[in-house]
Amino acid sequence: MSITGAMQTAISGLNGQSTSISYISDNVANASTIGYKKVESRFQTLITQSSAQSNTHSSGGVLNQPYFANNVQGSITQVSSTTSVAISGNGFIPVSKSTGVDSATGLPTFETTNYYTRVGDFTQNSQGYLVNSSGYYLQGWVVDPVTGVVDTSSTTEVRVSNLLDAPVATSTVDYYANLPSNVEDSSGNLPATLPVSSIQVFDALGNARTLNLTWTRIADNQWTLQVNAPDSTPATFGPATVDFGGTIAGSTVAAGTISGLTSTGGLTGSAAGATGDDASFSLNLDFGSGAQAITLDLGSYGNNSGTTQYAGDTLTLNDFKQNGVPQGTFKSLAIDEQGFVSVTFDNGNVKTYYQIPIARFNDPTELDRVNGNAFVATPRSGSAILAQPGDSGVGTFVSAAIEGSNVDIAEEFSKLIVAQRAYSANARIMTAADELLQETINIRR
Repeated sequence: MSITGAMQTAISGLNGQSTSISYISDNVANASTIGYKKVESRFQTLITQSSAQSNTHSSGGVLNQPYFANNVQGSITQVSSTTSVAISGNGFIPVSKSTGVDSATGLPTFETTNYYTRVGDFTQNSQGYLVNSSGYYLQGWVVDPVTGVVDTSSTTEVRVSNLLDAPVATSTVDYYANLPSNVEDSSGNLPATLPVSSIQVFDALGNARTLNLTWTRIADNQWTLQVNAPDSTPATFGPATVDFGGTIAGSTVAAGTISGLTSTGGLTGSAAGATGDDASFSLNLDFGSGAQAITLDLGSYGNNSGTTQYAGDTLTLNDFKQNGVPQGTFKSLAIDEQGFVSVTFDNGNVKTYYQIPIARFNDPTELDRVNGNAFVATPRSGSAILAQPGDSGVGTFVSAAIEGSNVDIAEEFSKLIVAQRAYSANARIMTAADELLQETINIRR
């Protein structure tokens, strides 16, 4: 190899090692950057001529090509923000970038380019959008808050502006209790009436109303139930008879379990076709905003998991609840491990509006990087495939967490020492080659 060839090879070594040092400096500078993915050096030899058969070799030098460690996990740290998420495993969060503001709506407009990131420190801005610290807007699939059906046909920017939750009128009241089979009045006779059981229900406007249930033992294994709603028209329903023990369709049921309901006074009992059938009364109330049908669920026929009549002197109330809620106001927003974006209202309701998918690529190391620790797909990376967390080879979300940089400071300093020494060695070769060249020139003198 000629002297000038040695100099050219040394120059390529200097260039390669200086490039390596620039990668290391970038990594060290971003060691604390959320979601940053380090760049590593991959050296390749350049050969102009090399043949074992002809016993010749002319070295061409070295080329430093960047390797993007986009698929290497960073450390995950828990944070207090319930809208922050980190991905444990493979994949990226789909995001979009704003191009400006629509003058008509005052809302942001967005680029058509699809972006992806591991920066999951999202917070809600003044317009209700979830935006990370790099200014990228979170994207997700729309979820029907009533049915829970996820529309996976397309993604859109996640915006939660629902600050009020409509009231839900009570339609079902569950009443599971044990009626004492030994109860009698103060004289030791029947009928004997138990203390009133009261529950708060809600009308169609979200107003709280009272529903009172009164049980009276009229005979062995036989009770009456009267329902009173003071604010309703009509206000009183029943009394209807409830039988325990006996038979249903010719089959004996377990003692102390419901065997028959009568329909009377606005209380309509469900039919007893067989053991296990629903045992309930239905009634229609009107609190001034129209008819409101309520089902009073007592359990099931011949089953001891609902309302029963066993030994005792006092009423034992096991479960007494209803499904109505008043109007609610926004309380909190959160993203869970399945990527569901849910709003909690102060009336206890939790409604889901979006699900965040995770994007995977055939080769994530070939993604192009852009500012803000975001990525765009390339022909070599393949197109993004959106999947639910945990499916199709993608990772899972960790809620209330962020992913840190995947840079190891100790490893970077070790690489820096090697790069410095290699750079110095190439510089020495340059010096030696220069001295040889000077000697060659001096021969002519």
